[in-house]
Amino acid sequence: MKQFLPIAWWLAATLVIALVLTGLGYLFADALLLGVLFLPGMLAARYFVPQLSFEKRGQGILNAVYLALAILGIEYLSLILGHALVLGAGEGEMPGLLLNPPFILLILTAFIAPEMVLENYLERYQPYAPSISFVSDRRKITLDPAEILYIESNDDEVWIHTATGDAYRTKTRISQWEAQLDSRFLRIHRSFIVNTARLGNCRPAHVEIGGTTIEISRKYREAVRRRLKTAAEA
Repeated sequence: MKQFLPIAWWLAATLVIALVLTGLGYLFADALLLGVLFLPGMLAARYFVPQLSFEKRGQGILNAVYLALAILGIEYLSLILGHALVLGAGEGEMPGLLLNPPFILLILTAFIAPEMVLENYLERYQPYAPSISFVSDRRKITLDPAEILYIESNDDEVWIHTATGDAYRTKTRISQWEAQLDSRFLRIHRSFIVNTARLGNCRPAHVEIGGTTIEISRKYREAVRRRLKTAAEA
């Protein structure tokens, strides 16, 4: 369900925004287009908001302001270009409400916050899937996800390493694995996803799992630190 929730949610968000915009005098088809044009800003916010950290309050607030300005810029660009290129209308013909920063941020918050809460709820209370199936070397493999130690991307192949010492080669991209695996799994490198329930020694720059030491890339270190800290406090 985890992998289908974002798709269903953002499709519903687009439809609801379109219905709101029909109240501003747009035809439904035009309103639906504008609803789609809200998606770039919403998806950018959904990706970057969870990465904000307020451990250093001043820096956290500053980063939040920068993020809000960047998202507003994305939305303005999308809406103005949409009006000009598709609807054939200029900026002066747009309703003032669509250029109102609090209105845009309110729309984004109204959809992003509930989706984040729902996703966290499902991750916390939804039972883990008892099995996961994939194809390896033309064979169908079914595993208990708990038996997976880590997933490694190597060029155009992805290897599934298990606690039994087996390794399975697949063609499924590591980004697809990241989307379908449950909350036990954490991306720590562009080439590695690890099962946090199987982690041994954890250091700021690397983790040990199943006798293997895996580097945590700089891009993921802060997110990994926060995730492991939250798990330890739970």
